[in-house]
Amino acid sequence: MKRGNFEAENIVINANEALQIRGLKKRYASGKLAVDGVSMTMYSGQIFALLGHNGAGKTTTIGMLTGLMEPSEGYATLGTTNIFEDMSELRENLGVCPQHNVLYGHLTVREHLEIFASLKGVKCSDEIRRRVDRMIY
Repeated sequence: MKRGNFEAENIVINANEALQIRGLKKRYASGKLAVDGVSMTMYSGQIFALLGHNGAGKTTTIGMLTGLMEPSEGYATLGTTNIFEDMSELRENLGVCPQHNVLYGHLTVREHLEIFASLKGVKCSDEIRRRVDRMIY
C-alpha cells in the first residue's frame, strides 16, 4: 500500500500517522451482521466522531478498534502497525471518549486510575502504582 503526504487547506497530513480501516465486518455467531464493510481513514491531529442511528454498528466498530471484540473480516492499520495483531501498541496511541459515564460506584479513585493505566498499555504494576500516586497526590 503506497503512503505519502496529503495537503488539505494548508495542513500537511502524513499518511503514516493515520488510522486506516478497510473492509471491516462483524458477524455474530447468531448470524447477525452488525458491521458490513466499513472503510475510512482518521488522521492524526484531527478529531473523529462516529455518528449513526441506533443499531448502525457504531459501538461494534469502536469495540473492534479497541480490542474488545475481534472483527470477522477486514483490517485496520495505525501507520504501519496492524492494530488487530498488536493491540498493546495501539492502546499507547489511542483515546476513546465513551458516550456514557465509565466510572463505577463500587471502585475507588485509585482503582479507576489503575484500570485506565492498564488499558493504555502500562504493563508493570510498580509503574502503574507510581503513575497513580503522582496523579492522586
